[in-house]
Amino acid sequence: MFQYAFAMMLQHHFPSDRVMVDTQHYHTLFFKKLGSINMHNGYELGRLFANATLPVARRKDLRRVTRHIPNYVLSRMARHLLPPLKTEYVAPYTDNFMFRDDVFVPGDKYYEGYWECQAYYADIKPLLRHVFTPPQPNSYNEEMCHRIEQTDSIGLHVRRGDYKNAPEFNDICTPEYYIEALRRAIRPGRKHTIFVFSNDLQWCGANIPSMSQGQEIVFVDGNRGADSCWDMFLMTHCRQLVIANSSFSWWGAYLNPHAEQVFAPAIWLRRNCPIDIHAPEWEKIN
Repeated sequence: MFQYAFAMMLQHHFPSDRVMVDTQHYHTLFFKKLGSINMHNGYELGRLFANATLPVARRKDLRRVTRHIPNYVLSRMARHLLPPLKTEYVAPYTDNFMFRDDVFVPGDKYYEGYWECQAYYADIKPLLRHVFTPPQPNSYNEEMCHRIEQTDSIGLHVRRGDYKNAPEFNDICTPEYYIEALRRAIRPGRKHTIFVFSNDLQWCGANIPSMSQGQEIVFVDGNRGADSCWDMFLMTHCRQLVIANSSFSWWGAYLNPHAEQVFAPAIWLRRNCPIDIHAPEWEKIN
């Protein structure tokens, strides 16, 4: 979603250019055999968002601007190890938060990066909310949306799973982080319902109740596989949010038009570089 949003930002700033997205490593049996991106559920934006209509780059489009290698691992190695082509820009983390006049220019260009910088999208936030409008919910999520909207809801996201073995992301959203975030989110005299979203609900069931100060807890456990994205969509209905250092709950917060407050970890990743990912109105917790 960050990369698609970055493409939308380029299209917004350079309306006479044709901006395309490169999805070559996400699908087709041929690419999967050679080495594709098999993280999570693969590329889902075209399936989920009817308004996500940027064209997909074809092989001949890619060959004009980058070394076209139909293998995710080899293509990334080539771009990082070989001298870049004049049309290529591979973003290091140290540039991931900057606008640079020599980089963001009209004309033929191939961009590779994560683009997790909230400043890039300040001018197109309403457009992003339009494009990332969720599809029609199933009965479980329709009922859950109604329940969230009818309560004084606090959405809480816990990202574990793949993070447990990722030193850059692990041990940031500790139990102490969630204790402090809930302490700030729970208002005296208000009856909250805490909706817990996680890829490790067993850990949440063992730990979150002791942090909840007696508030009602709902463990959102009805979304699996192709429906996993609905946890993010449900977050956009919560009145308050406690997010993890994860792009999944980042988008749940960023696309939420109802949130009174968003609490986020002040440290996003353990790497010696600045990263401008927190929206100005979010409350950061050390």
